[in-house]
Amino acid sequence: MEAGRLHEVAVEIRRNSSIAKSIPEAQRRQLHMLPRPPHIAGFDFDCTYLPCADVSGDFYDFIRLDNTRLGISIGDVSGHGIEAAMVMGMAKKCLQLFARDGCTPKEVLALANRDLGHDLLDGTFVSAAYGVLDIAKRSFVFARAGNNPPYLVNPARTPAVAALKPNGLAIGADKIGSRFVKITQEWTLQLRPGDLIFQYTDGVVEAHSPGVKTALKKNAQEQFGEERLENLLLQNATLPIPILLASIENAVKKHVGLQEPEDDITMIAFRMSR
Repeated sequence: MEAGRLHEVAVEIRRNSSIAKSIPEAQRRQLHMLPRPPHIAGFDFDCTYLPCADVSGDFYDFIRLDNTRLGISIGDVSGHGIEAAMVMGMAKKCLQLFARDGCTPKEVLALANRDLGHDLLDGTFVSAAYGVLDIAKRSFVFARAGNNPPYLVNPARTPAVAALKPNGLAIGADKIGSRFVKITQEWTLQLRPGDLIFQYTDGVVEAHSPGVKTALKKNAQEQFGEERLENLLLQNATLPIPILLASIENAVKKHVGLQEPEDDITMIAFRMSR
């Protein structure tokens, strides 16, 4: 091998070694950015965060706005690895700053789209949702930007499990922002005792089963899907939230089997207990 080529190989080895050494620290810092579930009288909270790689493009946040209001965000950056993790940090902080400025959920997402959209590479998007839980009013005001619809779960309601689907574009899909503001909706939900709000990223419902040979397809894969998720939410509706989230996590892992997960999974939930 020529000396020049040997030098190039040596430089590449050193560079890869440096990256490998930095990943555990990046993972530690990223996990440090994610808060613990809050403790609020009359409400129960919990969350699950399962990155499919060392660093993740998923995020969530609990933001204390004042004595009676809590901001709740969740999001998923397209792609994986270092680039997605970098955008994740930017998106999480951006939502947090606008939330603390007192903006409404729709305004928070629109301003995040305005500030982040031009910085995102073509083909990179952030699906997100942001809501405000008002403890005094027992209400949840929320909007979503392309993230999976949250579920309202309560056996005392009809239906007992309902997907909440306000319209909204993913952050970065409309860099100018005019369509984003027109399309994005903000909903207000008046909470009742026993109401559970469940939010998640698409790694849950898009988790694939191992390939199975069939008469029609050589490698058919089946997604976990919304129907399985809704059935689990209904079956476990009254259980403590940690048990409910664990049941979903275990079901997804069983569905995937021994294969490596292809996407990050994040779930956050809260219930009004009284």
